[in-house]
Amino acid sequence: MKNEKFVDDVLRKVGRNVVLFQQLERLLKFVVANGNLAGFSSEIKTLKQDQENKVHKQTLGTLVGQYVENSNPDSNAQSSEPEDLDEAYISFSFRIECDEDYYKSQKETLAQLVSDRNDLIHHLLPRFDMNSAESCEALGQELDEQAEKIGLEINNVQSIAKALHEGREELGSYLQSEQGRKELELSFIRQSRLVLMLGDIATQMSREDGWSLISTAGNIVKQHAPDELEGIKEKYGYNSLMKLIQASELFDLYEEVTPKGGRRILYRLKAGGEISSI
Repeated sequence: MKNEKFVDDVLRKVGRNVVLFQQLERLLKFVVANGNLAGFSSEIKTLKQDQENKVHKQTLGTLVGQYVENSNPDSNAQSSEPEDLDEAYISFSFRIECDEDYYKSQKETLAQLVSDRNDLIHHLLPRFDMNSAESCEALGQELDEQAEKIGLEINNVQSIAKALHEGREELGSYLQSEQGRKELELSFIRQSRLVLMLGDIATQMSREDGWSLISTAGNIVKQHAPDELEGIKEKYGYNSLMKLIQASELFDLYEEVTPKGGRRILYRLKAGGEISSI
């Protein structure tokens, strides 16, 4: 073939660019699949696998849309935390902070790359005149310029993917540590309905000295949330309200002598402590 050298050069560059687009797609899949994850601790592994399987089937255009919107300065992340927590709930979110100009520029750049990729895969052949050295050289130059653009975005997304990976590794190590496990347990207990009710009782129904009787709190909880009280051992691992109060580390406890010589336990919110209202 007269122009065999030129044709081979174009084919080599086509293959190179296809591989570059695949590298970019792979990086985008990692960021999109791992950037946001939320669920109960017992289902996190399954949710992660389902998310990865879903992302694996998505097109480059869909991936780019999700990736870019994660840096949209006008978007507001909505909490997906359920109201009733039966176990520890874990939520991980990774966002790219940027201004409006960068967001628009990134959106346009990646959208153009998606268009370029589709053109390379589906519409290159009609423009590939193997009998024209000039056509081959022009197409080769076009492919070189395209490769440079893809390479720049690969570097950009690679840095994001690296930061995401390091963040997830750090979080995983923390959750596996003794302190992390304790914080996770504390978070679950402090957000539980029982502790929220106890907090409301302590702040709204306390005596003039600021203390509340645990026995009174127990009667109120039994009246308004009997199932929670009956399942306290199974759900929280404690067999009494007092032990749950101690485990939450949100309250002070005080033993008081009654006028008849008996003893009763009181509790109050610790100084500076805060608790959400139910």
